[in-house]
Amino acid sequence: MLPQLVPMPYAPLSDSEVISRVLAGEKQLFELLMRRYNQRLYRAGVAVLGEPTAVEEAMQSAWVKAYLQLATFEGRASFATWLTRIMLNECLLDRRRQQRLTDLNAPAAEEAEPRATGPTPLQTVLNEELREALEAAMQALPAKYRSVFVLREVEGLSVAGTAAYLQLSEPNVKVRLLRARERLRAYLVGFAPQHTFTYLGARCTRMVRQVLAHLADLPRRQAA
Repeated sequence: MLPQLVPMPYAPLSDSEVISRVLAGEKQLFELLMRRYNQRLYRAGVAVLGEPTAVEEAMQSAWVKAYLQLATFEGRASFATWLTRIMLNECLLDRRRQQRLTDLNAPAAEEAEPRATGPTPLQTVLNEELREALEAAMQALPAKYRSVFVLREVEGLSVAGTAAYLQLSEPNVKVRLLRARERLRAYLVGFAPQHTFTYLGARCTRMVRQVLAHLADLPRRQAA
């Protein structure tokens, strides 16, 4: 059974204050960090994996690892950056696992052309018409262009950071970004990337509950 959530009147606390209090024993405050950064992790996951179910699985693993490694956070980068690295590592691990399964079960295939019609998995999770249109256009991009576009334009990573996370050269990132923009321009004229791939409300709460339930079960697993 998932844990009951309690009101969290701690919004003015900075990340560093929340982390210090969690490490001091106020473990329930970890919920604040999840609510602040669920959307950021979701966007980062969409950039690499694209499929909502896989993204949410990676998010849950990333949050559990972040909790377990919280004492190692040294503040050299922002907490958001540190957390995003954990999420992207989870996504890349998942992508490599999927690639190994593909290599075992079938010969390498040419990249399929994006489908022109029909809803994508991501379209089912967005409500507003503009976000649905933008998501459809971005989902239609080949994965190699979509991942670069979302990390650079939606999440705001640098060229160097995007190259490092995706294991590409910086010139390759620039070329892929240019091609992604050209393809998106054919679908849309004028859009606001900051409003795409939202992860709020009930979806955010569900993730919080799942992670807290997993964390609550950790002592029993470790004792077994």
